[in-house]
Amino acid sequence: MEQFITIFLALLFEATPFLLAGVAVAAVAGPWLERVLSVPIMRSPGVGTMAGTSAGMILPMCDCGTRPVAHRMALAGRREFAVAFLIAAPVINPIVLVTTWLAFRDAELVVLRFGLTALIAVAAVVVLAQMKGEIAQPATEGSQDHHGGSWSELPGNILRDFFELFQFLVLGAALAAAIQVFVDQSFLTEAQGIGLSILALMTLAFLLSICPTVDAFVIAGLGSALGTGPLLAFLVFGPIVNLKSMPLYLRLFTVPAIAIICVIAFQVVFVSSLGIQLRAW
Repeated sequence: MEQFITIFLALLFEATPFLLAGVAVAAVAGPWLERVLSVPIMRSPGVGTMAGTSAGMILPMCDCGTRPVAHRMALAGRREFAVAFLIAAPVINPIVLVTTWLAFRDAELVVLRFGLTALIAVAAVVVLAQMKGEIAQPATEGSQDHHGGSWSELPGNILRDFFELFQFLVLGAALAAAIQVFVDQSFLTEAQGIGLSILALMTLAFLLSICPTVDAFVIAGLGSALGTGPLLAFLVFGPIVNLKSMPLYLRLFTVPAIAIICVIAFQVVFVSSLGIQLRAW
């Protein structure tokens, strides 16, 4: 239990500032983003997708922090931007760029990580564009998504939304900590065969739920033994689909939308990582 509590608190303390930042950005910068995305050129699906994919360079956030911003943009009708930002921003930002380079000193790996993440974002936008209905859950009563309010009400709105989402973060962190403590994961790092190694590292990334700002350092110690393909699978899949943020996903977005994102992420990561490993890049 001591180990469980340690890991649980570590995950919680790691993610909470980013969640608070995401809620604050959604409240403060949300109306500005909505105005920017409403100009004629930004209404183009292609431009909206590119803007969402690259927005993390301006708004660098962990995966937990991107959820509230993407949710607000989706409710505002900016689906392409919301989906691309939700998927790409946790990886395509200057902090992750620097930490990935420092952990591996491999420019090719950095480019591949960013490129595959962007590919998943674009693929998800294209598929979800065919989906009828909303992809975001309705805002709760009193939420800033539907109620603007004055500047004096802003701190209260931010805290209310933060504590509503915080309970889902606590649930996700508890699940991830329990898996790390009570489930033996050694078989994941010892999997034999290219395909099984890639699947094992994707599973490990899902279970560990490490913030993308530090995940490169965590997995770097196993890099030479794993190979580029499995290593890339861990670095790309984890920030998009992980156990810690899954409750947040389901609170803010519809189940069909989340299922589509997870399936696309799995397919793209597995096939791409397998191809890269087989070509021995």
